[in-house]
Amino acid sequence: ELNGRLATVIKKLGKRYKIAGDFGCGVGGTTSILAANFDKVIAVDYAQKLLQQAQRRVRAKNVRFVKADLVAKKRPAVKVDVSFCINALIHPVAKKRQRIAESVFACTKKGGKAIVVVPSLESFLRTYQVLVECLVKQGQQRKKAIRKISSAAKSEVHSLVEGIVDVGETATKHYMHDEIVQLLEEVGFAVQSIDRVEFPWAEVIDHPPQWLKKPYPWDWMVVAGR
Repeated sequence: ELNGRLATVIKKLGKRYKIAGDFGCGVGGTTSILAANFDKVIAVDYAQKLLQQAQRRVRAKNVRFVKADLVAKKRPAVKVDVSFCINALIHPVAKKRQRIAESVFACTKKGGKAIVVVPSLESFLRTYQVLVECLVKQGQQRKKAIRKISSAAKSEVHSLVEGIVDVGETATKHYMHDEIVQLLEEVGFAVQSIDRVEFPWAEVIDHPPQWLKKPYPWDWMVVAGR
């Protein structure tokens, strides 16, 4: 991230709470950061290969790895003070996203917190507009640039209504501001704040021009209480 919002929250909560959960930990990118700020970290993922990679990457002694499917009806036997769900609520099927959110809620202790980061649909759509501007600055006519980018969008957007778009050729759920708030509140969380986690243009545009600066693309970061 570029603006330090997530890092600031992690450090702040690490001073107040002891046990953090990394739900959908993947290869352990966030897990290692949590391990440096909390007394204990429980990293959860359903994929054995990803957990093995995470174990090789994260050598901290205060981390326990748990193989569990957050979509399953049986909830993981885990209880934490602060739940982190970093770009794990991205399944293209709504029912499965609901179950993941319910699992995170069930694993969060009463009085605890949840930090949920999800891809922003607004940011994704904004990227198409930026691509048009890049082509125009390169000398292409605006109408032609719009047609070119619109053609690319047709192949990448599975459902604009549901916010399902391709990321690395994988159908991925993207959220609008109010939508992620609604989902978390429906499963029982009390949303306290929502902010942007900004990242470089190179994450979404191949070889971005040097003049392309702020505003940067972003994910939504929600802080919620249980």
